[in-house]
Amino acid sequence: MFHEGDPSGAVHLLEVGHVAVKLTTPLGEVAIVDVLQPGDTFGEQALLNPAGERSATVVAIGVVETMSIDAATFTTLFGDEVLHRFLLELLGRRLGATNRQLLEARYVAAEQRLARCLGRLADQFADTADGSIPLTQADIASMTGVTRSTANRLLRILERNGTIDIARARIRVDDRSALDRRSGVV
Repeated sequence: MFHEGDPSGAVHLLEVGHVAVKLTTPLGEVAIVDVLQPGDTFGEQALLNPAGERSATVVAIGVVETMSIDAATFTTLFGDEVLHRFLLELLGRRLGATNRQLLEARYVAAEQRLARCLGRLADQFADTADGSIPLTQADIASMTGVTRSTANRLLRILERNGTIDIARARIRVDDRSALDRRSGVV
């Protein structure tokens, strides 16, 4: 969709499909910080600073359709007051999500974080053909905030227990109640 450092452009409303939001670390590693689903927005900073740069890379996961609007068009159509309320709501939700992610990263065990991540992704991809999560084990490690070897070890335990099925660039949750128990949700 766009790369970190690209000109701001427009804000997008995701109508169909899923996108991964990625950030590059100072050492050049790429981390997935979120996967968005229909109804989510991305690129909000284009409304805050139309002359600025993208702060993240957003990559389509499969077929994606969005509606987009740039700051000038938004302001022309809806006015500054609506723009400001819209931005405050978006940023408030984004800040809340970021706070929850930070709290989870600091205080929740790796196994629980991984199970919670898989649960969220299973919900997001439930409407796909076979309900599989089209991400790699490295992607899951990145989203969970663990090393790839830790993610691989935890995923293999879940696979041996019959909770998930792992294939190339795909993970399917077979026993959601077992996954929820491991995540500490239930």
